[in-house]
Amino acid sequence: MSTPFALRSALALALAAAMTPAVAGSEDEVAYSVRAGETLIGISRAVLVEPHQWVRLQTLNRIVDPYHIMPGTVLRIPAAMMRRDPATASVVAVSGDVRANGNALPANAKLEGGANLSTGDQSFATIELIDGSRLVLQPRSRMTIEELSRFRNTNSLQSRFRLDAGRLESIVTKTAAPRPRYTVDTPAASMGVRGTRFRVGSDDASGASQAEVTDGTVGVQGGGGKAAAVGAGFGVLASASGQVSPPVALLPAPDVAGLPQLQERTVVRFAVPPQAGAHAYRFQVGADAQMRQVLAENTSAKPEAKFGDLPDGQYLLRVRGVDAQGLEGRDADFAFHLKARPEPPFAVAPVGGSKQSAETIDLSWTSNPDATHYRIQLARNDRFADPVTDVKVATTSIRPLPKLPPGEYWWRARSLRGDGDTGPWGDAQRFILKPVPADPQPPKLDENHVNFAWSGEPGQTFDFEFAADPAFARMISTQKLDQPSAAVARPTPGTYYMRVRATDPDGFVGPYTRPQQIDVPYAPPPWWLLLFVVPALI
Repeated sequence: MSTPFALRSALALALAAAMTPAVAGSEDEVAYSVRAGETLIGISRAVLVEPHQWVRLQTLNRIVDPYHIMPGTVLRIPAAMMRRDPATASVVAVSGDVRANGNALPANAKLEGGANLSTGDQSFATIELIDGSRLVLQPRSRMTIEELSRFRNTNSLQSRFRLDAGRLESIVTKTAAPRPRYTVDTPAASMGVRGTRFRVGSDDASGASQAEVTDGTVGVQGGGGKAAAVGAGFGVLASASGQVSPPVALLPAPDVAGLPQLQERTVVRFAVPPQAGAHAYRFQVGADAQMRQVLAENTSAKPEAKFGDLPDGQYLLRVRGVDAQGLEGRDADFAFHLKARPEPPFAVAPVGGSKQSAETIDLSWTSNPDATHYRIQLARNDRFADPVTDVKVATTSIRPLPKLPPGEYWWRARSLRGDGDTGPWGDAQRFILKPVPADPQPPKLDENHVNFAWSGEPGQTFDFEFAADPAFARMISTQKLDQPSAAVARPTPGTYYMRVRATDPDGFVGPYTRPQQIDVPYAPPPWWLLLFVVPALI
């Protein structure tokens, strides 16, 4: 009578347990999900370096029947026992000059272990592993993929990168493995990760490096020293000799609440409130909310940055402060929309708070080749709440506007494409419409002078002209005056002309008044001359 199979299996399991050393709970293990029809021996042949070690797996996982395992059962397999296959990483985004082994690296390319990557100025490469982990290589960086392997028949990876210069930012998919499977080495230290968000920098000039952790924990080990755990919100510095500093608290995320969500100029500008302890600021613009594709960055000693050459669209701004040691703080993310096109035309006239002495005015602007029409608004305030004029025109001027009362005005223009797409308003232009100069008062003649007077404003100066012809070619008198009056020596009888213009205290020179005609009659003889004329008549 044979021993039942279940009994035989139980005995075998007990015997294996007695003969096999216990596996330490801290040993690095890989989770393997059993598929339908698989046996423990078949799994061992497929994934173990030494297939006969299936007995150890049976003991470790307390498998009663190695020939019948429930599908979906998760086996614990020591990582050291498993075969590894070469893995690849995908290049999901490239900006600027990025090279792999000296050749231009296109998006969607596949990378294997041994690849050497480099980035130029304003250049980024986003690399994604098969487990969803992602790293973004920053500008002016050099990195080698030293190892990229997958444990046989699983999606568990062993990844090792060496950063010789520059910076990388990484998001690593979390794993239950007790030992890091994702490692970044620099000349000064090694960073081991089991799942977190962190950044690494390496200075090839000094040989120093740094790590900043924004989520989870990173183990940082210097030259021959014990690994130190660096938690979220902290960073460390590693000297060229491998000395690792105590963890330093990172600067908090900057305040981005007051930034404009709509940007309407081709040069995008941002300014955040200064941060205590920040010696510099790093701004980055990404094409998506996850920053999978970084397009540009700007590092400044001031909390402000500007970016150009971005097409209209939706973007993410990321900004953080940098402390005196060079550690970069927590990220602040801000979504914004760019709608700067078709660009508004440039105002030609009037501009810059200019003054005009007139009852109406001409508006003119440049031509935009992307526009078929322009929309023009004229208002009595810079809010344009109740425009005086709001028109759509195909020309680059309005000549003239209807008669306007004196006062302050603002005008602005925007471009319209043929398909109806409307661009942003241009900068509002302010101007002052001054009343047309009033005609001078009639002159007063006495025996020796012709006296003139006109209205003026405090602080004005005046240019006065008196001529014998309406073209003012035969000038008799020109005067610069501080008061609105003038006197000229009484000329010989005849017809004469005068005009005057005012200059405001701010330097604005108004127009001349209309020429005024003055008829100078013969002057009566002096009274004393009558004393001689009357006796002679008698």
